[in-house]
Amino acid sequence: MAIFKGRVRVRYGYSRWGYTRNNGKGWHGGSDEEGLDSTTIRMPDYKGKSISGRVVTARKVDRSTGSKTWEWGWYVCVELDAGQTPDAVNCLYFCHNARNLVSVGQRVKSGDALAVMGNTGNAALASPPFAHCHFEVRATTTGAGLDPTAYTGHPNAVGTYGTAINGMEDDGMKFLKVTSGKCEVFTAPDVNAVDKPYNGGKLTEGVCYPVQAEVGSSGGYSWVRIFVAGVQRYAVVLADRCQLVTLSPGDAFTACVAQGGGTSDAAEGLKAQLEAANARADAEARRADEADKRAAEETQRADRAQAGETKANEQAGEYLRRIESAKAALGGAV
Repeated sequence: MAIFKGRVRVRYGYSRWGYTRNNGKGWHGGSDEEGLDSTTIRMPDYKGKSISGRVVTARKVDRSTGSKTWEWGWYVCVELDAGQTPDAVNCLYFCHNARNLVSVGQRVKSGDALAVMGNTGNAALASPPFAHCHFEVRATTTGAGLDPTAYTGHPNAVGTYGTAINGMEDDGMKFLKVTSGKCEVFTAPDVNAVDKPYNGGKLTEGVCYPVQAEVGSSGGYSWVRIFVAGVQRYAVVLADRCQLVTLSPGDAFTACVAQGGGTSDAAEGLKAQLEAANARADAEARRADEADKRAAEETQRADRAQAGETKANEQAGEYLRRIESAKAALGGAV
């Protein structure tokens, strides 16, 4: 299990791990992985072996803090459970995310969804910028990036790896669809923290709000963190007031833009998903057209063969008639 389902691409030489920048003088601590068939970043395995761990960081550091960590944008760090792999790696980093799908303390294993691919942080400054995941593995949170190839599942080289996914892949993106005017919105996962200044503390019926994370249970309720008018807020999932749904890439993009604006991180992630879905649909349409063309050519060849066989039969019949005529003319002597 790689960090994306389907194909992954290492686009440039400087996307590789190691001294791959500034003519071999600049260090790059990880591998820039670009999902071609899916935008969902997943927990990888180790050389085909399932591994597990705990989310220790899921955040975005603002550039104004002066910390170089701002360069990662939205990122997730998973601390591996001890004794699973023979190497020195203990921490996995997934960076430049459009949005994170996990929260601190959450347990994860190979294949679990962690984030949505994006280009936040300094990835937005690339020329041209492109959505990808900077994937880095370390022995400690303050250590240098180690060789990630046992986890990426491919060599430390430019190229496209993996097998294409047929059809649409479910990227696990969820939305909170409000089905009642009684659905309240909160500033924290606390029933006493109703956000009265926003719309009287109510979410709008019929609207789908992007879910950033399923927070878990608190006070006997199941909470989700949602994106509302550009701000993180919370809601309780109650069957008579709202429900968790998935949307088509186009509807998801529209819903996210409505809440966060066209430049929001979540919108960028959904835009990337929409573009990937459209690209897959175009590829499927091209393959279907090619299949139809081949089928038409086969039909034409079959028709020509049938026509040739019919003509040959007609010619054979004509020869037989001539022979019979000749026999009759010779009085059956032949």
